[in-house]
Amino acid sequence: MFKIGIIGCGKIAQVRHIPEYADHDEAVLAGFYDLNQKRAEELAAQYGGRVFNSYEALLADPGIDAVSVCVANSAHAEITMAALRAGKHVLCEKPMAMSLKECEDMVRTAREAGRFLMIGHNQRLAKAHARARKLIEEG
Repeated sequence: MFKIGIIGCGKIAQVRHIPEYADHDEAVLAGFYDLNQKRAEELAAQYGGRVFNSYEALLADPGIDAVSVCVANSAHAEITMAALRAGKHVLCEKPMAMSLKECEDMVRTAREAGRFLMIGHNQRLAKAHARARKLIEEG
């Protein structure tokens, strides 16, 4: 069972990340943080879990195993690397970061921390796209 923290409770978190975790047998929504605390409170009331007053406080909670980073694109790298250093696995929404250097830093930090880092390019898992890839590989 993975206890999940949501950092950034906007539309992508509301329509993709949160409901998909809620539907997964091995995930429990354990924490929410958003600049708009009322929005985080509403989601915590709906799905369970607690509200944090900063993403740093959420990352400091030893009960949270992994986080979804669903904040503004410009903050993806900073928050993702902080989460990895705090020992959390990370699913970061796309785009990964604002520069190639930030992307490379994120990957390096994941390796150093021994944690998983995944970017939310969910379409690569779609059956039609997987089939198209296979057809291309087959010539």
